[in-house]
Amino acid sequence: MNQNLTLYQVSPKVAETVFAHIEEFNRGRTAANGCYAISTSTAYRSYYAFWRIFPHEDTPLFIRTLAVTFDVSVERAFTLLQNCNVKLQVLDNRMFESYYGRTDDFISFGKYRGKRLAEIYYIDPSYVLWLANKFHPEQKRYEPLVTLAKRFAVVHFELTVQKRRISSVSRNVGQVGERLKELFLNVLNVRLQVDTYKPDFYVDQSVLAADRDGNRFVFTVKARGKSLSPNVLSCHSRQILVHEKLHLISAKVMSHYERHGVCYTRLGYIRLSES
Repeated sequence: MNQNLTLYQVSPKVAETVFAHIEEFNRGRTAANGCYAISTSTAYRSYYAFWRIFPHEDTPLFIRTLAVTFDVSVERAFTLLQNCNVKLQVLDNRMFESYYGRTDDFISFGKYRGKRLAEIYYIDPSYVLWLANKFHPEQKRYEPLVTLAKRFAVVHFELTVQKRRISSVSRNVGQVGERLKELFLNVLNVRLQVDTYKPDFYVDQSVLAADRDGNRFVFTVKARGKSLSPNVLSCHSRQILVHEKLHLISAKVMSHYERHGVCYTRLGYIRLSES
């Protein structure tokens, strides 16, 4: 944890857990082209905010507010950055306080007149992209606005389009048919799915996880009993949680595949440690 960071009304235990999650999340990500940052809340500004810091730029770009609690704010940042390879940092709000009141990002024309670019990007990103790529200002006073819109266009690309850049992080592991042993994985996502080959609701868990090197694995944790609903686990099943660290005693490599430039290893015949 950054010793110069002031976290308002956050217990040391929660802070330690959240910073550990951030460290794990940042594996394989880079700050070569700047970073994304979460500004901390204060007694006078109750929310955490999401910013983009560009290299060689003095002014950080305010993107949106996140939440009023530290852990939820970080989870939302993780979701926003799930397809982006830029690092995430937590920085003291003192670094950003003077930029909340900036006035050069207000639209003075059109249907969003009087709105800030960050507000418009939140509800209508296509309008901001139009400003960045197709609007040609006839007056010089609009040029800073276009420059800011172009920065939002970079953010839009990183958050919604830039998926291939993560490909260098993940590699296929093992050979198809090979049995891997002693895998320690961090859970990135869990999705419930019904086993359609069974007559009742047997709800499995489809897991996306990564090892310490950033290699992506997908596998299914089978239901241990039937459920009353397709949307809930059986009481006999162990629930897999996002950010949980799993110990796979052994697993068989079923296949390799690539999606949006990211390499995945599909596992089967999972032997999961209960500890």
